[in-house]
Amino acid sequence: MDQINIKKEVSDEDLKSASIYYRNIKIAVCAFLAVLLIIPLFIKDYPYIMNVFVLVFYMTTLSMAWNLLGGMTGQNSLGHAAYMGLGAYACCLLMTKAEVNPWICCIFGMIVVGLVSGIIFYPCFILKGPYFTLVSIAFGEAIRQFILNWDFAGNAIGISLSFGDDSWAEFRFMSKVPYYYVGLFMLIAVYVFMKKIDRSKLGFALKTIREDEDTAAAIGINPIKYKVIAVVISAMIAGMVGFFYASYNRYIDPDLMLQTYSVESVLPAVVGGASFVEGPLVGGGIMITISEFLRNQFGAILPGINLIMYALVLILVIRFRPSGLLGWYMNSDIKNKIDKGILKKPSMEVLEAAQAANDHNSSGRRV
Repeated sequence: MDQINIKKEVSDEDLKSASIYYRNIKIAVCAFLAVLLIIPLFIKDYPYIMNVFVLVFYMTTLSMAWNLLGGMTGQNSLGHAAYMGLGAYACCLLMTKAEVNPWICCIFGMIVVGLVSGIIFYPCFILKGPYFTLVSIAFGEAIRQFILNWDFAGNAIGISLSFGDDSWAEFRFMSKVPYYYVGLFMLIAVYVFMKKIDRSKLGFALKTIREDEDTAAAIGINPIKYKVIAVVISAMIAGMVGFFYASYNRYIDPDLMLQTYSVESVLPAVVGGASFVEGPLVGGGIMITISEFLRNQFGAILPGINLIMYALVLILVIRFRPSGLLGWYMNSDIKNKIDKGILKKPSMEVLEAAQAANDHNSSGRRV
């Protein structure tokens, strides 16, 4: 009986229009990825431009890590530079002191950062609002001071990684092209992972905690448990970014954990829209590119101009577009024109009915 009702509600024309819409989205995404894949063919002889792309990739990935904890869970952390730095140091110490393969060091660094963050922040999640943010700042500074005064880690001098012949096994290259592709792959992989979390039981639990922690607890969601899961995942991804940063620059020092870098990891998500998984992608692509342009063109005349730009943009976004650029875009005429004119999007009723029909057919096949 249900199958008959679904067939009556969803005509073949509706199913076709929904299929065309989803196909157009896939084509647009594939075209965008194809452009990213071929870009190095045209700019490989321009190291600065290649460097900007690599910077956008790993800083946007770091911002997505923050967004899991700050945007999706509502825990405004300012300690992600410490996660990134701790991951970088764990990897570099293992590589230089024990001569372990870099890829194994990456996994080791992620595990170390995940364990440290989980243990340190487990008792801190009873704090709410600005108090948790202050703890995250204190954590970052404590880790930086510890590294700064640790002889085994090189104190303020830092750690240098060896140069040599190009090697995927050792993850070192003279050209920036391999780092470009690894950074792009890392960005896409983390985005897909975040998208899956967003649509999973974990994602719904985290967003419920963000909206109302007391209500979440009342319906059986353990806020502390899910916050710890979020901070561990977020920190492990930041640790992976730290490994990439160290391998790319072949050098790290305690300045990597300065509060400035934590703020830079937050801004792309806030500007792009922290409530969206895609927010860091949009904000990172815009903010980091403009920041690097200003620093390169006017840094000698006005040092710190990129940081001034960050501050101004943040003030404007919080004042006029608190939901970020994506929040504005979702309700704009531009989106409506793109949806209807380019993507051929049908009405929401048609999309919902088509999705219900697909879900029904999928459940029927499983049975």
